[in-house]
Amino acid sequence: MAKNRKKASPETGGAAKFTMIWLVNIYVFLMLAVYPLYYHDKYYDMSDAKWGFFKYVSLVFAILAGLIFIWYVGSFIADGKIKEFLKTAYENLTLTDGFALAYLAVCCISTFISPYRQYAIWGYEGWYMGLAAQVCFVLIYFLVSRYWRWDSTHLFIFLMTAFVVFFFGVIMRFRIDPMEMYGGLDEYNIQHFISTLGQTTWYSSYMCIICPLGLMAYMCAKKSWQRVAFGIFCVMSFMTVVTQNSDSAYVAIAGIFYMLFWISFESDEQFLRFMECVIMALGSFKLMGLFQMIWADRMVSLDRLSIFMSQSGVTAVLFVLVTALYLLMKLVVYKKTGFHITSLKKVRTGLFMLAALGTIFMVAYICLNTTGKLPDKYLSENNYLVFDDSWGNNRGVSWRCALGAYLKGDILRKFFGVGPDCFARIIYTYYRADMEQVFGKETAQICAHNEWLNSLVNLGLLGLVSYLGIFVSAFTSCIRGAKKYPYLYGTAIAIGAYFLHNFFCYQQIICTPTIFILMGMAQSVIRYGYAKEETAPAGT
Repeated sequence: MAKNRKKASPETGGAAKFTMIWLVNIYVFLMLAVYPLYYHDKYYDMSDAKWGFFKYVSLVFAILAGLIFIWYVGSFIADGKIKEFLKTAYENLTLTDGFALAYLAVCCISTFISPYRQYAIWGYEGWYMGLAAQVCFVLIYFLVSRYWRWDSTHLFIFLMTAFVVFFFGVIMRFRIDPMEMYGGLDEYNIQHFISTLGQTTWYSSYMCIICPLGLMAYMCAKKSWQRVAFGIFCVMSFMTVVTQNSDSAYVAIAGIFYMLFWISFESDEQFLRFMECVIMALGSFKLMGLFQMIWADRMVSLDRLSIFMSQSGVTAVLFVLVTALYLLMKLVVYKKTGFHITSLKKVRTGLFMLAALGTIFMVAYICLNTTGKLPDKYLSENNYLVFDDSWGNNRGVSWRCALGAYLKGDILRKFFGVGPDCFARIIYTYYRADMEQVFGKETAQICAHNEWLNSLVNLGLLGLVSYLGIFVSAFTSCIRGAKKYPYLYGTAIAIGAYFLHNFFCYQQIICTPTIFILMGMAQSVIRYGYAKEETAPAGT
């Protein structure tokens, strides 16, 4: 006679939780696999089209998620476990969660006390970075961090979408325009709009946060076909770097490679993979340079830095040197000397300190050069080295006026700002003449072209601290979690790249929700692990 077995009781709220997981995964798929490709009337309404997609998809998502959450909590109430639910929810709060909640609170307070409240809710027309968007970002982060689940197939699909975006970005720079996006545009707008994302700065921001995911996938790949597939993605990413016409992207790319360099010292194999990434980057730059010379008559005009990276002899020499060093390390040093890259971690630290000192020196030089306190033979008139109103494509005047407007505010404005996406309202109150002199009367300067300075003006000191806290805490948690789940290095690098890129740019409706989704995905992996414990960095 079979023994009676006690039937396991079903998990409280299990059906609701399962439904929420499916809903969140569908939302993430729409945002990362469909959203980047979506447009309506080409570039004529790109920001409105992207905002409309984000708004309505997120609204439906929020309504359904709210109903499912009520169902979920109701299950705990019905089972008499609500105290257990609340206790667990509180205990599972992370530092990033705390900063996100603080940021949400500051956004709400800032909107409520804003003198431009009617504008702060939705934000500046065409920009839409008001309270509604900020609430969505925080909500997305929390739901993804709790209910999204890792699957390597998802990563592959998301990178395929990015590959398509980058492919269009490359061929359109040679006026190959299968979607006829450039129809009716003048040359200026052709230079400043690209692929299915619109403005080149929007495009470069997207590129800088997606590229690290592909790089880390390549670093982690164990099978040959994975290395080939992710390698092709990396090549396309690097090809589009030198065609996107945004200087700020190069700051982020430099940061990406430095962070990748740092983690590559974990093993000999990882360092070789890093060198392969450098070779792919330099080789892609030179390949684009070759295309630019062959089809010079079709090429869209590019900035000087992009031309230098793709066509100069310097990058060609670097390509040869790095390739030679790679072959030497792979075929001779590792095989015949017993040398291991891990023995040079102190050298890595020294290089980090050298880079930090170099940055400090450069800032100091710009300050002294700008104020004329250097001997004449050391002075430079290079636009990058003179911080005046025209510095960085007129970022100088934007930063000067932004800081001035913040300092003119009362104590309430210093702590809570003037309201989400209300930068233009306050800047034209105090500095209309400066703005119109540089940008004209027909063009409004909507943001500071520095996301962190912009946050200080819009949301005050408390808003800036809480907003920065989200990124810094998410970055550090990814670095810690990557010891067990190496793909998290990709998210950490994406966060760092976003920070660097947007030191010269701004929040916008494509990349800001994307980075919040990525941070939420990373927190989910830290909580729940991989769906399949399948991947570890090569050589570890």
